[in-house]
Amino acid sequence: MNVLAAPSPASPYISALLFAQFQAQFAAVTIGILLGAVAERARIFPTIVFTFVWTTLVYCPMACWIWNPQGWAYKWGVLDFAGGGPVEIASGMGALAYSIILGPRDGTGPKGVIKSHRPHSISNVVLGTTFLWFGWFGFNAGSALGANLRAVMAFVVTNLAGCTGAMTWIFMDWRLERKWSVVGVSDSRVSFAN
Repeated sequence: MNVLAAPSPASPYISALLFAQFQAQFAAVTIGILLGAVAERARIFPTIVFTFVWTTLVYCPMACWIWNPQGWAYKWGVLDFAGGGPVEIASGMGALAYSIILGPRDGTGPKGVIKSHRPHSISNVVLGTTFLWFGWFGFNAGSALGANLRAVMAFVVTNLAGCTGAMTWIFMDWRLERKWSVVGVSDSRVSFAN
C-alpha cells in the first residue's frame, strides 16, 4: 500500500516499490529453503496452509524486528546483513519443526522396495545450484541498498565463500571416497554462498 516511486524507508536511493519486491523475494526464498527439508514427504494442500501461516506468524514479524528501524532487535543494535536471522535461522528452525511434524523418512517405496535418495537428474541439480548461487549475489549485494563498496564486498565475499565451500567439498570427497561428486559440490556451493 502506497509503495511506488517514493524513496523507501530503508534507503533514499531506491524506490519503495523496489524495496517491497526485494523483501517479498526474500520471503519466497526463505520458504523455498524451508520446504527443501520436506520435499517428497509433504502433501501440497497442508504445505500451502503451513507456508501461509508460517510466513505470516514467524517470518514477517522476525524480519520486521530485525530490518525495520522501528523493530526491537534493530533498536538493540542487532546487525543482520542479507538475512542471517530471518532467512537462515528461521528457515532452519521452520524446516526442523515441519520435519518433526511429518516424522522420519521411512526409506521405502512401493511394495517395500528401498528408495534411493539420489537425484534423478544431475543436470537439474547443477542448474538449480547455478540459479541459487546467482540469486544469492543479488540478495547479498542488494542488501547494501545501493551501488557502493559495501555491495561490491558482499558480492565478492559471496563468490569466495561459494568457491571455498566447493573446493573444500571436492578435497573431502577425494580424501574420503576417492571420487569427485558434482552433486556434493553443488550442495556445498549453495550452502556456503548463503
